[in-house]
Amino acid sequence: MLSNDVMKLIHKFISFLKQILIWCNYMFLLPLSGTPQSLVNSLRNYCNLSLAEKLHKRFPDGEQYIRITSDMRNKIIIVVQSLYPEQDSKLVELYLALEALEGLNLTDVELVIPYMAYSRQDKRFLAGEPMSVKAVYMPLRLFNLRKILALDLHSPKIPEVIGLAIQNILPHTYMVKKVGIEVDFILAPDKGALHRARILAENIGKPFDYLEKYRDRITGEINVSIRELDVKNLRIAIVDDIVSTGGTLAKAAQILYDLGASKVYAVVTHALISEKTIQTLSASGLDMLITTNSILHPEALPKWIQVTDVGELLCSELKSL
Repeated sequence: MLSNDVMKLIHKFISFLKQILIWCNYMFLLPLSGTPQSLVNSLRNYCNLSLAEKLHKRFPDGEQYIRITSDMRNKIIIVVQSLYPEQDSKLVELYLALEALEGLNLTDVELVIPYMAYSRQDKRFLAGEPMSVKAVYMPLRLFNLRKILALDLHSPKIPEVIGLAIQNILPHTYMVKKVGIEVDFILAPDKGALHRARILAENIGKPFDYLEKYRDRITGEINVSIRELDVKNLRIAIVDDIVSTGGTLAKAAQILYDLGASKVYAVVTHALISEKTIQTLSASGLDMLITTNSILHPEALPKWIQVTDVGELLCSELKSL
């Protein structure tokens, strides 16, 4: 006779195997055109997902057409769409795909948005401005989505503004550990990004603080200043969600070097990299920019830009759901 403890272990193991079989047989991945191929490959690998087939084309007038061709009845579908570059086009493609799935009566749909465009304005700074995140993402409420996952939302208030439950995944600890850098101090570029610095600092056991950043709402010009911080001979990690022009990050790096920092790293989830960005950051002397494959990047990047694959991280979150 087997003991009760052994029987419990056997039942747990059988249950675990059943969950694996369910996951493998009933989960389909539907990647849309904004999703980098490297991320598609890693999601399939780490999650062991079947790939859904679709037809996506443009009519001569530029309008898009989508048709889901896989039979996904009684399946759970994970739609992945990153919304950069050509943000407007990627948004239309996403909404067409979600409506197509609804038309097939497929209601077990989960949405993963590695990069949410139009998310930097969740409030009105000037009279007459739109709340872009509200205008763009409110239509998601029309669809019966089981879950929405996003990678590093610009603001934690976005789910409340849109009126949707969104699982926000902060990848900075994962990124730092993947690259293997040693850090002494964590800095957020402004007070609004302090939650990112705090979480990374707590996870790796280091102190943290934030810089003072001021943006002219009319001209868009940004000024950066360091609060009373002693960074001499320290390895500093600046943690943020988005780098675009690189101007703010370059100013911060230069100030930190002037104060005696030995190394300055940028750990930024979404790097909207252009030649101008590379020139600006290179001139600042930044030791390394660590980013993710949340968006499509140029094929040739300088060695000081490290792109970490977040497929494993996203899969662990999907499986936990």
